[in-house]
Amino acid sequence: MADDEGIRAGARAARRLAELGVCELGPGLSAAEFDRIEAAYGIVFADDHRGFLAAGLPVDRAGRPEEGESPRNPWPDWRDGDPALLRERLERPVEGLLFSVEHGWWLPGRWGARPADPAEAVAAARAALASVPKLIPVYAHRYLPSKEPCGSPVFSMQGADIIHYGRDLVDWVEREFVGWEAGAAEGPSPAAGSGPPFWSDLVF
Repeated sequence: MADDEGIRAGARAARRLAELGVCELGPGLSAAEFDRIEAAYGIVFADDHRGFLAAGLPVDRAGRPEEGESPRNPWPDWRDGDPALLRERLERPVEGLLFSVEHGWWLPGRWGARPADPAEAVAAARAALASVPKLIPVYAHRYLPSKEPCGSPVFSMQGADIIHYGRDLVDWVEREFVGWEAGAAEGPSPAAGSGPPFWSDLVF
C-alpha cells in the first residue's frame, strides 16, 4: 500500500517544479499507467516518485528533436517514450559501473580478487550486479531507488562516480534547478551509506 506521506512529498516536488517553470507538466500518470509501466519494466516506483509523476509528467520544453537528431529529453517519458530508450536508461547505472570495471575499477571487498582478463572482470561484475536494487531515472543522470519509501536520496550517476544530489525529491528540485545550496536550508544532505544497499555504499 502506498504511503500517503510519500505521495504528498512527491506532489510537493512536482508543484515546486511547476513554480520554477523549468519544464512543462503534462497530465499525471494514472493508476493503470503505473501498473502497465511497472509490469513492462520490472520496477516499482517509490511512493514519493509515484506522487511526483501522478501530479504531472515532466516534459522537456525543447520539444521533439529535428529529423535526424537524437532524442534529448532529459525527462523519462513513461507514457509515450521509446521502450528501448527507457530500458537503456534503466540499465545505465549498472552499465556505467561495468564500463568503469572494464577500465580498472573494482570492489575487492565485495567481489574478491579481480580477474586479470578485463572481459572476465566485466562478466564477474555483471553477475554480482544482477541482484543489486534497481534505480529509476528521474531526470538526465539523476536516479531514485525502486521500492524505497519517501526520503530516499536522489543519486547522480556517472559510472562509478556516484553522489547524493538531494535527500528526497523536494530537496533535489531545489538543488537541481535553483542551486546546490538552495536545498541545504531544509536540512543536511544524506550521509554516505544512507539509502538502498550497495548503491549508497558507493557514494563519495
